Amino acid sequence: MCRKRSSQWVRCGCFAVLLPLLAIFPAAAKSSSQKSYHLDLYNLHTGRSLHIVYRVGNHYLPSAELRLDRFLGDWRVHKDHDMNPRLFDLLYKLDKAVGHPGGPIDIVCGYRSPQTNALLHRTTGGVAVHSMHVLGDAIDIRIPGVSTLEVRNAALRLHFGGVGYYPEHHFVHVDVGRVREWEYPPQGS
Repeated sequence: MCRKRSSQWVRCGCFAVLLPLLAIFPAAAKSSSQKSYHLDLYNLHTGRSLHIVYRVGNHYLPSAELRLDRFLGDWRVHKDHDMNPRLFDLLYKLDKAVGHPGGPIDIVCGYRSPQTNALLHRTTGGVAVHSMHVLGDAIDIRIPGVSTLEVRNAALRLHFGGVGYYPEHHFVHVDVGRVREWEYPPQGS
């Protein structure tokens, strides 16, 4: 499997090497094509939509990862970043967990450049100095037709990583770090 944090050339090279092997071993190609993982995303800040198959079987698709990296990039400074592919799996599982499979997931925030994160930390409450958004390991979402509380509870049940609940701003933060939870502002504030 190609490593996510490699360059675009290495990604394409891995795919070029694997493609002939699939022709030699058609059973492997058939079994991996049985399960496709897709996402339907809408970026609230750019107005762009993305409907994409990002994984087939156990293999992430390098071209899909590049498109997702661009789609989830920092729109304020027009900068892309390698997003952790486990985030895509988290979104896929979360969408199913709330009974909303295949519907659009609204993206509030994906990758944040260090400059954007510093600005938001100074001007907005609830932004961590060392945010996982800067690493490409976090995403803030809404799921239309599903309450923010329900999204939060489903994310907690998955035990996939961190879950932040922002009820006043109507979004949920999910990340692929250690399992933990928080609410902002904290109850009783």
